[in-house]
Amino acid sequence: MHLLITNDDGYRAPGLLALAQAVRTLGIDATVVAPSGPMSGASQSRRSGVAVEWEWAAPTAGIPTIHVGSTPAACVVFALTSGVLAPVDLCLSGVNAGENIGATLNVSGTYGAVQEAGARGVPGIALSREFGGPWDAPHDWDWSWVAGASAATLTTLLAARAGWFTANVNFSGFDRGADPVYTRVSRARYYTDVFDIAQGAILSTIGYRAEDLAPDDDITAFAEQRRTSITLVRRA
Repeated sequence: MHLLITNDDGYRAPGLLALAQAVRTLGIDATVVAPSGPMSGASQSRRSGVAVEWEWAAPTAGIPTIHVGSTPAACVVFALTSGVLAPVDLCLSGVNAGENIGATLNVSGTYGAVQEAGARGVPGIALSREFGGPWDAPHDWDWSWVAGASAATLTTLLAARAGWFTANVNFSGFDRGADPVYTRVSRARYYTDVFDIAQGAILSTIGYRAEDLAPDDDITAFAEQRRTSITLVRRA
């Protein structure tokens, strides 16, 4: 098995390192192809006919690494079609610095990479962790538990590959992946996004309403019960 590892926080992000460490622990062959810099909120976007730069970088936890000056989905297209990599059997995306749940999940570049892989017939797992501090300083968060939680979750999902095609995992810092709930994507919005005129930017805050939730929602499990949420999707 050959894994593709990517993300939307950039190839030097602590979550990517944690995921690479987890894959190394499991002894699975992999290559990292990740954006050159942060690409949060890129969804499944990529531009055709626009040249992008790419180059090999220092290995990530011993795993060969390429960074691409484009989005996570573009990294997947590069990995699957450029001929630079061996054939890919599974795409891993993350571990994102901050949870990706609720009705606006498709905004996530982390999840967008898995969607791109899935559209090309390659199964994938998107992994995110809850916010662990200031959103703009993820290197200062506690990442010590994330590689272990990722390895355990990957082991479980890989042992049950007949039951899913794509998966969205959100690690709670409270249970650290040890007591996950299998969920569906909520129809409620988890993040509230507004365009702030003063700053000239879209600002996001957590702003779901508990009365809009269903018992099997990812928001219910993650935010209300403080448990890791795993949403499995079968191939159509």
